[in-house]
Amino acid sequence: MNNQSSNKYRIRSAAPLAALLLASCAAIPPEAPAPKLAAPRQADFVPASTAGGQWPAATWWQQFHDSQLDGLVQQALSNSPSMAVAAARLQAARAGAQATAAAAGVALNVNSSLTRERFPDYGLAPPPIAGHYFYDGEAALDFSWDVDFWGRNRAALQSSLGQVRASQAEQAGSAATLATAVASAYYQWQALNARITLQQSMEASRRHLVELESSLVKAGLSAGQNLAPLTADAAAPRQTIAQLGAQRDQALFQLRSLVNSGKDFPALQAAPLPTVTGGLPPGLDLDLLARRADIAAARDRVEASVQEVKSDRAAFYPDVDLSAFVGLSSLDMGQMLHYGSRTYGVTPAIHLPVFDAPRLHAALAGSQADAAVAAAEYDQTVQNAVAQVNDAALRLQGVDAEKTALTAQTDARQHDLDSATRLHQAGLTDGRTLEIRRLALLALQDQEISREQRALLADIDLIKALGGGYTAPQTASK
Repeated sequence: MNNQSSNKYRIRSAAPLAALLLASCAAIPPEAPAPKLAAPRQADFVPASTAGGQWPAATWWQQFHDSQLDGLVQQALSNSPSMAVAAARLQAARAGAQATAAAAGVALNVNSSLTRERFPDYGLAPPPIAGHYFYDGEAALDFSWDVDFWGRNRAALQSSLGQVRASQAEQAGSAATLATAVASAYYQWQALNARITLQQSMEASRRHLVELESSLVKAGLSAGQNLAPLTADAAAPRQTIAQLGAQRDQALFQLRSLVNSGKDFPALQAAPLPTVTGGLPPGLDLDLLARRADIAAARDRVEASVQEVKSDRAAFYPDVDLSAFVGLSSLDMGQMLHYGSRTYGVTPAIHLPVFDAPRLHAALAGSQADAAVAAAEYDQTVQNAVAQVNDAALRLQGVDAEKTALTAQTDARQHDLDSATRLHQAGLTDGRTLEIRRLALLALQDQEISREQRALLADIDLIKALGGGYTAPQTASK
């Protein structure tokens, strides 16, 4: 038979063999469609009241120009257990990816052994080996390779790498959440501290009114009917101070817990509240997906689960392995290093999952369910992100709408107090009129501090809702 005829015969023989191998596999299920992921639309967001809003920077808290806040955020990012947990999860994901990559690659091992053995009289070994003791020495270099024809190992590796990217995004998200929590607690403390100072001034003014009324009663210029109400009014600020003091202590302990610095926690100094200039940036429907760490993590987990489905589906195909060894083997240790003691071999192997269909179908169904869960969690994460942006933006717009009317009232009360001060200095009015005007102004100033506090907290929540300075890597955003 000539070479051409021989080649044709081999091809004709191989074709039925390949068909037999595929037919011997478990029934391969059809490939499932990729999950459809939700995407926000610009119409889903509340209209921006002002233009020019910016995406938060990575170190967004520095825009408030408060060195105390800067130090607290840095301490929290360095000491918080939540950051340690996120780092440990990332390390575990990386270790899992390394293990998957190692299992999918080429394995090369060195094995050696030395056995003292008595060979049986009637075994396979003939005399003079039979019935005597010998040392059986072996030293070999073993090689193995799982030939990944169907991409099962590649898909498993991509799934593990997707989990790594998700853990990286979650670590960044933990940092953003922690920074916003520190800033919120810090400015709550500052606002409450400022309100306590105002209430103390209001208490002093009310006590002064009581003293003035008492002096008029003693002088016989008043019947004293106003003394009891004024005394009751003087006690009201003390109750408010006690309530605000408890809230301030709660904010301080919350801040200490977030920073987790122990005895190194700094003594806070009173500082004015910064002016809020936040707003919604343009392109929310396009950029929010890449600016939220939780969305990026959810997307990476969807991609990882899809790759896991591909890996489980590829398990239905034949698995081809190739192994080989080369080394030395001898029953005479004196001849161990001689050329004649060499040994080598090659072993191709194929695994056909003929009777493994129930397990394979169960594994594939499980990974498909995981992919469906991951896709649903992604959609829920996007929906929550849109809701958080709208909630913070509406609160910020509502607080900003109060500013004009409150400023007009404060200016008018300040003008009224200035007039009363001039009249009092000229001796045209007594001190009661002056204190009443001062109390009216202090009440409005207390409202303004409360408004500024709500504006700050809404602004910080908006920063968090916009991602807290996170930007997804380009490879993950494609």
